[in-house]
Amino acid sequence: MLQSMKRIQVIGPKTELNRVVDLMYQSGTIHLENASEEVSKKEIALTPVKLESAQNVAEVLSRIQAIFSTIPVIADDPVQQAGLSASLDKMSYDDIVRNAREVIKELENTTRDLAAKKSDLTLGVTALDRYAKVLSIIQPMEKELPTLEGFEVTILLIQKEHAGVIEIIRKEIAAITRNHFEMNSTSVDEETLATIMVFPKQHSEEVHAFIYSVNVNEVRLPKEYTGRPFFEMFALIEEQKQENLKEMADIDRRFDSLSSRWYQKLAVLKKHLEDIYAEVGAYKNFGISEYTFVIMGWIPKKHLTAVRQTLHDAFGERVVLRDLPVTEEDMKHAPVWYDNPAWIKPFEFIMGLVALPKYDEFDPSPVLAIFFPLFFGIMVGDIGYGLVILAIALYARQKADPQSFFGNMARVLIISSIPTIIFGFIFGEFFGNLGEHLHWIEPVHLLGITWNRGEAIVPMLILAIAVGVIHIFLGLFIGMRNAFIMKNRRHLSEHGGMFLAISGILLLLTTLAGILPETALYAGAGLLVAGLCLIIYGAGAFGAMEVMSTVGNILSYARLMAIGMASVILALVANELAGAFGVAIIGIIVAVLLHGLNILLAMFSPSIHSIRLHLVEFFSKFYEGGGIPYKPFARGPGGAGKSG
Repeated sequence: MLQSMKRIQVIGPKTELNRVVDLMYQSGTIHLENASEEVSKKEIALTPVKLESAQNVAEVLSRIQAIFSTIPVIADDPVQQAGLSASLDKMSYDDIVRNAREVIKELENTTRDLAAKKSDLTLGVTALDRYAKVLSIIQPMEKELPTLEGFEVTILLIQKEHAGVIEIIRKEIAAITRNHFEMNSTSVDEETLATIMVFPKQHSEEVHAFIYSVNVNEVRLPKEYTGRPFFEMFALIEEQKQENLKEMADIDRRFDSLSSRWYQKLAVLKKHLEDIYAEVGAYKNFGISEYTFVIMGWIPKKHLTAVRQTLHDAFGERVVLRDLPVTEEDMKHAPVWYDNPAWIKPFEFIMGLVALPKYDEFDPSPVLAIFFPLFFGIMVGDIGYGLVILAIALYARQKADPQSFFGNMARVLIISSIPTIIFGFIFGEFFGNLGEHLHWIEPVHLLGITWNRGEAIVPMLILAIAVGVIHIFLGLFIGMRNAFIMKNRRHLSEHGGMFLAISGILLLLTTLAGILPETALYAGAGLLVAGLCLIIYGAGAFGAMEVMSTVGNILSYARLMAIGMASVILALVANELAGAFGVAIIGIIVAVLLHGLNILLAMFSPSIHSIRLHLVEFFSKFYEGGGIPYKPFARGPGGAGKSG
């Protein structure tokens, strides 16, 4: 669910601002607003706080980050970093900045010079490789080149997609040299052509000026290579390349030495400077007058009492935390914070696929946490598959970062494996019909139906559609709730009308199917007409067309049956093939491979379709999104201070 938020104002003497900010930063609960903009000038004239130290910290942080990004990355040493961090924690902000400047003085010039030199050497190697490639292109002309005294050779590299420019160059060079030139093209690779030109040196300046004007890549060999035999040029290129590579290796060794000595300290120093900048960078949100400071923002209701008590313990009556009354307009700017129980939290990452709900909207995370595993269980519905998925998910949870996609997905699969096993018991499935063949289990007989998915196709379809009706109706109820909270009569009328119209259609269909008495036709028609009238009032004439769209949404839930049937058929095929081979071991291997493939598909396909049923069919009935994320003024990646 979304946590209830309170808008607060902290007021105190200007001299206590820094201490109050430190305390609020440590508590890490307030979502800041710009006090100088939010407080009326008629109430008190406030100006934003401007700290010169923020610029100093930003400058030092950027230089430390530059050094840190230059040296090679090595594994973090938690013990060493903890010791360094404890040492920095005892220092004031000014002392930490001073310490950082000493590190910069020690490392900045060295790392910058080494990085620049390595970059130059790398570019040199690239150029040498290019020269070697160019020489290999013109080497067939070696016998002719010595006789070309008074002529110049140049090479143009042209993308094949722009090959048409060669003819333009040919015509212009012919005009410049009065047709005294030679020009040939050859392919360098799949994308590039090399065009070799030989022309009188007296036209050199004019030719090169033209080539520059048409923005063609020209390769000109260094002067030290000209006039030499090709084998000497190749030897010089290789010699220079090896010298460059040797110097680059020496630079890498120096970088490794610096990294082993300084990496841990730089990592800790960078983190502390980021925290300091996060705090001082947020000062612009605070307002001050001649004698007073004002801090404004939002705080979760559950933290309000504790923060108020902390401020009172530290400052007594000198600093006051006010709980402000809010208007409907204010609530539009209230930040949104998910605060769900542990069993719901894994499903919040699915909510990350859509925009945050608005503050007054219903948080669908709990509904998602109930229906996602239910849908998954109906589609997979196999005890054996459920146990294997549970084992894989438990292993993945141990290995993956809990906040990563795989960590969250592992926890979702752990929860979803439980209904998978339960439905497997109902359907009598243990690796398909293996459990039934071994007389371990058989489908449950319930409501006059034997729930064998391979045979009970129509009951399974009815079950899937019934689940869809419940899910869509729940979405419409939530839509009515949102419209009522937001006092939007038209949306309330639209969602209420849709509920009545779909109810009317269901009554008509069940009556025509002979399930209900004929008198129910009148009730169904009445509900349909009343629903259409409400829909037209709420959404206009085009809104009435959404009735068929909603019916289509309900029919989409038939995939719960269809995907389950596909899984059952593949499991049956695996079991049949196991006995079809004369050699038992081959049959077992084939069966295991097919069941493995089926389990892999069962982990992903039902997940994707369950997500689709929620985000497309269900959310479309009530969800708008567009909420403001809660970013507390605190340390860490989630803190608002990070963005300043």
